[in-house]
Amino acid sequence: MTYEEAIIYIDKANRFGSVLGLDRIKVLLKRLGNPEKDLKFIHVAGTNGKGSICTFITSILEAEGYCVGRYISPTLFDYRERIQVGGNYIDKTSLAEIITVISKACHDFLDEGLEHPTIFEIETAMSFIYFKKLACDFVVLEVGLGGRFDSTNVIPTSLISVIGAIGLDHTEILGNSLGAIAFEKAGIIKAAQPVVIYEQDREVVDVIIDQCLGMASEPVLTDWKQLSVLESTVDCQIFDYKQYHKLSIHLTGLFQINNAATAIEAVWQLIQLGYPISETAIFTGLRNAKWPGRFEVIHRKPLIIADGAHNPDGARALAASVQKYFKNKRVLLVMGVFKDKDYQEILEILSSQGDILIAYKPNHERGLSSNVLAAAAGRYFQQVYDKGDISNALNTALEFAAEDDVIIFFGSLSTISQICDIIHGTMGRIPGSKGHAFHACMKKHDSPTRKT
Repeated sequence: MTYEEAIIYIDKANRFGSVLGLDRIKVLLKRLGNPEKDLKFIHVAGTNGKGSICTFITSILEAEGYCVGRYISPTLFDYRERIQVGGNYIDKTSLAEIITVISKACHDFLDEGLEHPTIFEIETAMSFIYFKKLACDFVVLEVGLGGRFDSTNVIPTSLISVIGAIGLDHTEILGNSLGAIAFEKAGIIKAAQPVVIYEQDREVVDVIIDQCLGMASEPVLTDWKQLSVLESTVDCQIFDYKQYHKLSIHLTGLFQINNAATAIEAVWQLIQLGYPISETAIFTGLRNAKWPGRFEVIHRKPLIIADGAHNPDGARALAASVQKYFKNKRVLLVMGVFKDKDYQEILEILSSQGDILIAYKPNHERGLSSNVLAAAAGRYFQQVYDKGDISNALNTALEFAAEDDVIIFFGSLSTISQICDIIHGTMGRIPGSKGHAFHACMKKHDSPTRKT
């Protein structure tokens, strides 16, 4: 296959839908030579923040000089983004070659009367083959949905399991309580391996610890009592965590500090397992980490923020950041969301952060109609505007916004690349330098040091 033919094949494979379970991918990987058995995994699950945790872990390991494979979803800018090594997307030639091999195996499934593997199973298998081909030292593996029956959980073991913040999302599949969802996420825990747990609701933590005890695995909780925020702005965040003093990150939003601390705990477990990772790599990796679309500044004057908040817990985190950074600013909220999300609660949570809600429909088959969203928003906002698509929504927001106002796009990660393209295409390059502001912020806190 050529790359173009491979992408067409992948698009066609979408018709097989998303079906949880491990039977198909186990058979598929066996026919592909079980590449996953030659890889070392850090497996990361959670409702919110797991992508950020993966970003921090990956950046720290790369700062130490390791070759790191990373598997993520969803992607924002390019299909190949989901499979990365050293920050580079899988190359087109390798993708075409691997899909050629996988498509043959999938065709054999149909000939034998077996269920065709799902698109996520195909992509997971592709990532394992590619990571083995490039001889990755580690693979940072992000769970797609849930954990217990997610395709990534086909791996026989992992060096570490990490479970981030858990909230109510995909309740029709994972259960309608935090405890039920925590049980599904905890399904990634492997026997006698450390499990890093993001400290949170006691119901969630207790379920995960029970699963750890059943697998003879050591639970390691983050400790927010040992976390101290020195500075938090839209340009930089400086904090202490345990023995580390003046750690710095580019990623904005108060929740990112907690995600960074969770990543530090995961790296510490790798150190305990005997993998050399220096303090310098921890500081440098955190500082260098980039993860677009998560409370990200994409324009200034007016300030435009893009955030992937698409469930109630994500909305609460967004609301907390808005309250922290823009308490005395006029905020215009621009929302597009998938129809299977709890948009009513999201609207209620964020209604305290602004009077204006501009609704649009994401360009996706799961996108909620903007008029339905606008009708729901009328219960919570003084002014609601139904603008149909994202371009009209942006134009309306810009018409209303003064130079010192803040516009926040949220509700769906799938539209972040589109809004970035529109902004950069119609408004030119982003004024100012976020990097310059970050370094100016760091000067106020001297150089990073380690507590003694």
